[in-house]
Amino acid sequence: MDKRGLLFLAAVIDVMYVDILALILIILVIAMAVLLMNVRKRNIAEREAKAAKRKLEENYIELEEAYKKAESAQIELARKYEELKQSEERNKKLAHIDYLTDLPNRISFSEKLEQIMAAIEKDGQIAIMYIDLDNFKNINDVLGHSYGDELLIDVTDRMKQVLDENDYFARFGGDEFIVLTKNIQCTDLYEEKIRKIQNLFTYPFVLSMREFFITISIGIAFAPKDGKTPQMLIKNVDAAMYSAKAMGKNTYCYYDETINSSLLSRIELQSELRNALQNDEFQVFYQAQVDLSYDRIVGFEALVRWAHPEKGIITPDGFVQIAEETGLIVPIGKWVLFEACRQLKRWDEEGFHDISIAVNLSARQFKDADIVEMVQEAIEETKIEPGRLDLEITESIAIENMDYTIQIIKQLKEVGVTFSLDDFGTGYSSVNYLKNLPVNHLKIDKSFLERVNENTSDQQIVSTIIRLAKTLDLAVIAEGVENSGQVAFLKSAHCNQAQGYLYSRPIPAQEAGTLLENFKNRTLKEKYL
Repeated sequence: MDKRGLLFLAAVIDVMYVDILALILIILVIAMAVLLMNVRKRNIAEREAKAAKRKLEENYIELEEAYKKAESAQIELARKYEELKQSEERNKKLAHIDYLTDLPNRISFSEKLEQIMAAIEKDGQIAIMYIDLDNFKNINDVLGHSYGDELLIDVTDRMKQVLDENDYFARFGGDEFIVLTKNIQCTDLYEEKIRKIQNLFTYPFVLSMREFFITISIGIAFAPKDGKTPQMLIKNVDAAMYSAKAMGKNTYCYYDETINSSLLSRIELQSELRNALQNDEFQVFYQAQVDLSYDRIVGFEALVRWAHPEKGIITPDGFVQIAEETGLIVPIGKWVLFEACRQLKRWDEEGFHDISIAVNLSARQFKDADIVEMVQEAIEETKIEPGRLDLEITESIAIENMDYTIQIIKQLKEVGVTFSLDDFGTGYSSVNYLKNLPVNHLKIDKSFLERVNENTSDQQIVSTIIRLAKTLDLAVIAEGVENSGQVAFLKSAHCNQAQGYLYSRPIPAQEAGTLLENFKNRTLKEKYL
């Protein structure tokens, strides 16, 4: 090959070498580019993987937090549910359980009674005992409602001692309790249960460091005999309880068909009593009180009478209890006090300057917040001498709350009046309380005089009472004197005064004035003895 060929070949080889180098370079560039792309992709993938991992971790954390929140929400929901359940149970209990005594209440008792009456067998019998605390309002009025609540709790605890598995015991409201007794097989056993309950109240209740005797009135009805529905049975046992109260309280009464008519009569009597006040149907009668040393009239006891337009003259036995229950006794008692003071003033103007007047205060009246002001008003309005007005309360009223009794008597005596303790010997007669009462006179109940002529025991009792009174510097007035033998005995026992049918029945003011006039210059001894 010539030189030119070699040069050409060399040139070609150079070109090819350059091309090969260029190709290699291109390949290398491509490879580098691919490598870089792969690295970038790997980096991107790694970043994406890290981001995904981070996102996954975040999602996991969020999920974990969501789970915790869900778990917490579930716990809170369960707690709320439990609270709601407990609240429902409390509300149900409040609706069916008495908050004070923890006994079933009226609603619970009514539901129980419906269940039992619906399931009562053909020959089965149940009994309902409706128990009401007598004069419970006095405890609240004098001591306060907290002590009234304490008494209700004490009554509940005592009652539980004599009840058994056949008894369903509930507080029906206020001072009223009710006992449903199933499986009555023998009325004698039921009578024994009643006696056990009554016996619980022969012991005093201690309230505010003092002893109080509480009595109860009980109404009793049987199902289905006395009521085929729960409503009728409760209505009738309630009527029986009120009948027990009408009998003088501290007793029990079985329901019978005559009770409802009697209850209706009581309701009518309440209405008539209100009208009687408005229509001035009340009158004051006067019974003479005689000094046994001089056999002369020294005073009168003022006794209220109701001049009923249809029934005629009605004595206090026929209306005072209802008047007490309704509160009408307060305005009636006020009218009697003012009228008696007015009459005393009339007699004074007629020349009878040494006559006194005795006025009874009822339990409700004695506890009235305005009693002292009322007596002052009566004295000031009628312009009588305070010392010629004698106020009487029974020993049962006096003993109910000794602190209050002593306080009010002292306040009234500061006004200038005198005080008598009436019906002594019929209640909780006690030397201890008698010596602390600031009274002036002691009135011996007429029951001790009925057989005093022939009964040596009664003679000893009366003589002892008189000696006791003398020791305490109290004047003694004997009630219910009807014959000269009683007078002779009382004089021998040194009794101060006597009062009774021997001298005078309770008579209108005009007749009492005539009696005074007739004996102005003559003694009753000359007249009657």
